[in-house]
Amino acid sequence: MRIAIDFDDTVVRTSDKVKEYLNKYNIKELKNVDEKYKFYKKHIDDITKNLEFFDDVVDALNKLSLNNELYLVTARSNYYSENLEYLTTKFIKDNNLPFKEIYFECFESGKADKCEELNIDLFIDDYYVNCVEVSKKGIDTLLFKNEYDNLKTVNSWQDILKYVEG
Repeated sequence: MRIAIDFDDTVVRTSDKVKEYLNKYNIKELKNVDEKYKFYKKHIDDITKNLEFFDDVVDALNKLSLNNELYLVTARSNYYSENLEYLTTKFIKDNNLPFKEIYFECFESGKADKCEELNIDLFIDDYYVNCVEVSKKGIDTLLFKNEYDNLKTVNSWQDILKYVEG
């Protein structure tokens, strides 16, 4: 089976780390696009270097990779930092994550197009719009740690293993 997996808030707890940095700098919220851009421009490299995994994800990915091909399909790009793709790749390699390939700059329908191009059998993401777009291509999807009508949802990497291993 060919499985495409999102990175942020699916493999790693990006939102939690962003909140940690917002609190660290006493920022209650990012009020507009300009504030968001400035914050990420300043902190995204450090955030990426300090990301933390969801429970059981490394073990689950290693088990899944024994009988499946795993692809990372992410919206991450060098928009906020010219180093972000490099740092993300380094993070993945440093942690020995078993992804066959990494695809950056895949936004919403871009993830669906990439999954179709790669002949993906299963797509896993935390963002329902991505799952809806991918499912429109006839690809099985799992929505991670989120709820949305008409989508299969999972709440842990153990749930994902059970689903895949049947």
